[in-house]
Order: sequence, then C-alpha cells, then structure tokens
Amino acid sequence: MLTPHKMDSVVITGPNSVMEHVIKALHNMKVLHIVEHSDKELADIGSPLKSANKLSEILVNVRALIAALGIKKEDKTFKLKKGLLEIESTTKKLSEEVRMSQEELKKTEELIARNHSVGEELDTLKNINLPLEVFSSYKSLTCFAGYVRDENTAASIKVELSLITSRFMMFQSPIKKGHFIALFIDSKSKDSANHVLSKGGFSPVNFMNISNLKGSASGNMEKIEKEIAKLQSKSEEITRRMHIIANDFGGFLIMAEEFLSEQLEKAEAPLKFASTKSSFLIKGWVPSDELTESIEKLSKAAKNRIFVNFEPAKKHDKVPVKLKNPTPVRQFEFFLDLYSYPSYMELDPTLFIFLTFPIFFGIMLGDVGYGIVTLLLFWILKRKMPKASNFFNILMLASVSSIIFGLIFGEFFGFEFMHPIVERSAENKMFMPLAIAIGIVHVNIGLIVGFINEMKSHGFKHAFFAKASWFVLEIGAVLAALSIFKIISLHWSTGVAVILLSLIMLFIGEGIKGPIESLSIFTNILSYARLMAIGLSSVILAVIINESAGKMMHTGGVFIVLGIVILVLGHIINIMLGLLGSFLHSLRLHYVEFFSKFFHGGADKYRPFGVRQ
Repeated sequence: MLTPHKMDSVVITGPNSVMEHVIKALHNMKVLHIVEHSDKELADIGSPLKSANKLSEILVNVRALIAALGIKKEDKTFKLKKGLLEIESTTKKLSEEVRMSQEELKKTEELIARNHSVGEELDTLKNINLPLEVFSSYKSLTCFAGYVRDENTAASIKVELSLITSRFMMFQSPIKKGHFIALFIDSKSKDSANHVLSKGGFSPVNFMNISNLKGSASGNMEKIEKEIAKLQSKSEEITRRMHIIANDFGGFLIMAEEFLSEQLEKAEAPLKFASTKSSFLIKGWVPSDELTESIEKLSKAAKNRIFVNFEPAKKHDKVPVKLKNPTPVRQFEFFLDLYSYPSYMELDPTLFIFLTFPIFFGIMLGDVGYGIVTLLLFWILKRKMPKASNFFNILMLASVSSIIFGLIFGEFFGFEFMHPIVERSAENKMFMPLAIAIGIVHVNIGLIVGFINEMKSHGFKHAFFAKASWFVLEIGAVLAALSIFKIISLHWSTGVAVILLSLIMLFIGEGIKGPIESLSIFTNILSYARLMAIGLSSVILAVIINESAGKMMHTGGVFIVLGIVILVLGHIINIMLGLLGSFLHSLRLHYVEFFSKFFHGGADKYRPFGVRQ
C-alpha cells in the first residue's frame, strides 16, 4: 500500500510481418506502458498501419456528427454488429442527411434574422401614414429619416427649417428609441437642412431592408410576421428531425466512436516504436506480477516469432508508477493527480492523505449541522456527476469527519447543543497548543517518510545527514527552550550545541541549502495554527448570525421573516466559506508543510496501452 507495484522493463522485437498481431495482443492485454522511441539516430520511428488514414477520416466524421446532434455519451448504449463496414456506410448516409439539414436550418435562420430586421424598420414607420415608396430617391427632393431626442426638439427643427424654405414636409412619431422624424425637403436646401438636423442631435436611420417594399408599413408588418411564423415553424421542424436522428442513432455513434478510437490507437501504435525495413522494436514497462502471463500470451499471438527481453527496474530508471491502494484509499489518489506522482523509489503518500485530510477538514469545519448539510449536498452532486464520484467521496468522508468533530466541539449551526469534549473559543488557550501539537506530529511523520525515501534512494548515510538532522534540530530547539524557561536544569548552551550539530549535519546532507532552510521546519509547524484560526472564524461568524437573527425574531412582526432570511442566508454563506477554507487549507498543509519533508515526485502515471484515459 505504501509502495507502488513492482515494474519490469520490457523490450519486444520481431519481424514486421507479426507486428499487427503483437499490437492487437498488447491492446487486448492492457498491461504494457509503452515508452515512445525518440532516438532517430539509432533507428527510425515506425509508420502507422495502412488502415490509419481511413479510420481517422471516419472517426472525424463520427465525432462531427456527435457534436452536431448534441449526443451525450453517458446516455446511450448500443451493440455494433458488422464493425467498420456498418460504421462507414451508416456514417456516410447520416453525414449527408445532417449536412443538408444544417444547411437548410442555417438558411432558414438567416431568413428569420433578415425578416426581423425588416420588421424592426417597419415598426419604426407604422405610426406614420406614408406609403413605403416615398422613401425612394428623388431628383428634386431629399429625404432625411432618423431619431431626435424628443418632440420639443422636432418642433424646434421644424421652426428653423421654415425660416430656410417652405418647400418641405416633416412627419414624426414617438417610439421607444426616442422621437422619429421623416423630413422631405427641396434638394436645393439639402445642406442647410443637414446643418439644422445636426444641431438638433439628429441620428439618421437607413431603411435598406425595406427599399423594395410597397404599401403601408402596418400592412407589410402583417406579412412579415406571418413569414417569420412560417420560417420558425420550419426551423422547429428541422430541429425535430435532427433530434429524431440523434435519438435513433445516438447509441450507434457513441459505440462507433469508441470502436474507431480503439482501432485508430492500434493503427497508430507503430509511431511509438523503433523500426527498420524488416523489423520493429517496442520498449515499455509491465507490472512484475503480470509479466510471465503477458509474455506467454504475446508469444502465442506472434507464433513464437518475437524475442522479449525483460529486467527489474533499476534505481535510476524513469519508471511509470502504478499505485497499489485499497478502494477506500484509492480515491485519494485524486490529490496526486492534481499535484504529482511519487517516483518509483518513494513511498506513496496516499494513505497519509486518506488518514489526515478528513481530520484537518473536520477540525476546521467541526459542526454537526454543517457536516450534515454538506454530506447531503455532496451525495446529491455525486449522483448528478458520477464521473467526479472519487472527488465527492473524499468530500463526503470529510463531511462525516465534520460531524464527528462537531460532536466533540458540541456545535450545531453555531449553537452549543451539548457539553463539548473540547471547547474551541477565543478564550480557550488550549486549542492553539493542540493545533501546534498536531503540526509537530504531522511534520515529523513527513520527516520519517523522508528518511525512508532517502535511505532507499541514496543509502543510510545520506538519509542520516539529510533527514535525521532535522530531528536533532528539533531536539536542540526543545532543550534550549526548556532550559531558558527553567523547566529543566540543563544550561541553555547545551540546546544551542545540539542545534549547531544539526546544522553541520544538514550541511553535510543537503549542502548550504540545509542550514539556510533550517528555520522552515518551525514555520511549517506554526502553519498548523490555521486549524484553530479557520475553525474559530467559522464559529464566531455562526454565533454572530444566530445572535443577529435572534434579535430580529424577538422584535416580532415582519422582523421575524427578516430574521429567518438572515439565519438561512448567513449559514449558507458561512458553509460555503467554511468548505472553501477547510478544503484549501487542508490541501495546503499536505502539499506545502507535509510533502516538503519527503516528496520529490515527477513520475509518469502508469498508462497501459489499450486503456482509454
């Protein structure tokens, strides 16, 4: 559980004539983590199988259909009967049908948009009793159409125009955007009219969409509305038709996508191999406990025409890591996926996260009511989002921890509903030392793990100087502190001497970096004070919410409702803040304070050929 699966390095070589059989067998076995060949000086990179181009083309079409039809992968189940032939012929027909429907839908929506634009222009003119033909161009008349601020502005413009010429007519109508005017004036006075309109803040409108219409605006609006309704009906019909295709062929397309992805993965596998004109070479890693059976199956598939060389992983090999954890612990590998995988020689920290993450979370959000609410919330979200079930399982376990610590603290939505075993309050001077004590234990567990990792990788001597020196440093600091406060009879210089000894050990083990970072262990331990601080802030906010709501309710009348609103919204906000703070700070205590004592990481995750990620 603390160490990953043992891995063996494997080299498979054979003639090109059996390569396809080998690929198929490896894909079915799902055990080989392929290491891509990259040294072109030693050998060329292999070429994909002949079927790759065709598979890729069909797969692109299938995925395009899935996207166009809005098919959800988790909703469909289907069993393919004829494989690639069925997929190719059916996909071709569907692609043509969907393409035609999409083009028809696009044209229909463009016509709807165009008619809406026409409708907007007609709506502007509907209150002006003028035929649309009058907005055409004339030799002797100039037409201005647009908006001014209000009716008074329109009246002022009319007065000024009358001083210029009597050969004009102005029509106006109030609309949503302001005040619409349509001015017809002698072309000789065009420039003067333009100047008057500009002074009045005139904003011109171009009736380009209705230039070919005749008759009244209201009459044309009726026609346009009927046309829009007809087009929308057609659009809905096309959409319904595509929904029917999605329902009828959704399962087929999902299974086709999966089948083609697998076939294409096999067809493109040689791109990861080394290759010559007559042979191929595959490098990779196989779990040791599956090696013998895998070689037997592979040799049988290749009719004993391949050679397989294998050897256990060496200390400095870059080995892909396959973690070995029981189901309850395995879901906490989520945190390593976010961070980094441990190297092959390191201990797997997943078990430690499984044990301590929920505890830290529970200490900070320790309230029975909050724990019950978050447990129900994560249970519902897990059902809604099954793909994230591991994440929600972690949070559900953390919520159970919150309930347990809520019982220890005697808290229920900020109320003390029972006598607490441990009281966390601003007056409680024991809670801070308790949080620091947890930090001391957690950090020193990290140092012990670091000692084991260094011993496995570099031997006991290096582990002693690089990691045991931190224990010596802590002992020296404790001795010095106890001496200064007269708790023990030793002189304080004894503690200082032990500290100096630890710094020398750190210099030998880690170079100059060790002594420079010697104070970091104490700052790391002090960081665990956040266990108290985050939890205490949540309690204080809950108490304030309860007291404020209580005062409102005691006032009576409408304040009772206001008090209930404060109570509900206040606790919802506090739960959200508590969840965010507890999750992030618990994570930080592991990634920064704990992992820094032992974790190097950087390994690749074991990804066997044939397993879809």
